[in-house]
Amino acid sequence: MLKDELGMHDGNSAVAHPEDANHSPDDDDGYPKGMQMFVELQKHWLSELQCSREKILVEMTEKLHQEFLSDQQKIRTELLTEFKQELDEVRTNLEEQYRNLLNSEILQLENAHRRELTTVKKKQWCWHCENEAVYFCCWNTSYCSQQCQHDHWRTHRKYCRRRTNNRDGAAGPGRAGPSNEPMEQ
Repeated sequence: MLKDELGMHDGNSAVAHPEDANHSPDDDDGYPKGMQMFVELQKHWLSELQCSREKILVEMTEKLHQEFLSDQQKIRTELLTEFKQELDEVRTNLEEQYRNLLNSEILQLENAHRRELTTVKKKQWCWHCENEAVYFCCWNTSYCSQQCQHDHWRTHRKYCRRRTNNRDGAAGPGRAGPSNEPMEQ
């Protein structure tokens, strides 16, 4: 049958086909009828191949584009995660350095405060105005000046041990009062 369609007849065949009676063995293109069908079939296949190829190329382009976008998103996510981790590490390191620096400063200030406090505790202070005292009255009362001593005397005389000791002791009753003696250092 294929030989019939292609217009090939073997020499033994003497049967004439009715279709061949109407057509000449050659076509408009100068090809035999079977060859023309083969050319048309080939054109059809090439056309189908081209359409399929374009469709596949479009699909592949879309697929590659989607893969590219997916890879790009994945890389972006990985970079963002890596950046956040590095940022957390840097933040942790900076916070640690800040805490160490802060603790060092606190320690230095505490030591300076302790030294200053020790120095201050070694001094006597005016009971009246809280300046450094140079005049001593009794066991826990000192003054920076005679004026402060006289100003504070009305309040202090009720509790003054010197006055109590003077009343009981050899100094006699009229000798009670603030001392004008500078205190010994």
